[in-house]
Amino acid sequence: MATTANSAVLPQTPWTATAVATTANSTYTDTPTNTVLLAPLNLLNPNPLSVVVSTATVTITEKAHGRATADTITLAGATALGGITPSGAYQITVVDADTYTVIHGSNATSSATGGGSAVTVQSSRTSKNGVVVTSLTALARATNTASELQLYSSMDGGTTKKLISSALLAAYPVAQTTKQAPADFGYTVSNPLIVGPTETLYVATGVINTGIVFNARGAAF
Repeated sequence: MATTANSAVLPQTPWTATAVATTANSTYTDTPTNTVLLAPLNLLNPNPLSVVVSTATVTITEKAHGRATADTITLAGATALGGITPSGAYQITVVDADTYTVIHGSNATSSATGGGSAVTVQSSRTSKNGVVVTSLTALARATNTASELQLYSSMDGGTTKKLISSALLAAYPVAQTTKQAPADFGYTVSNPLIVGPTETLYVATGVINTGIVFNARGAAF
């Protein structure tokens, strides 16, 4: 049987991702401003970080992470350990199936394991083999004028971003007596967006807002 975009070639698991854009972007070149990474936010097990005194290497434990060396991650929510607080975007080096390392901007002043129970990782890698996006919609958190919402794709970890789709979010005076119509990028089970394992998706809004909430759903394989 010929395979199609929806063929069950590999085991698939539900995949969801959200992002919130607040600052307007009006740059449509390959280096747009004020874009936000659209990727799952993974909560790690408590105290997943370890550091060694006088080095900048941070070891991160994430069971069955499926990541590859040179992937970009965004680390957030960690508490200080060894005199440093790892946070922000890093390139990783894979150690094994459950751990990888990043290089922080300064050395640890003592050896420690910790980070707390709220450490999250958002990754440039959508999944081991890719993702089929079957829904991408957006809603405004506050009253908004009509705004073009933008979807970008990157094959180099966010250095270059190509505009691949857009949707119109209608003007809406946020109120409890009327329903807000979500902006819909038009992806469905029969018309999905196929995202490769090293492809990164970014979103943006054309008009400043307290928060335009993007929600993507599909399947990872």
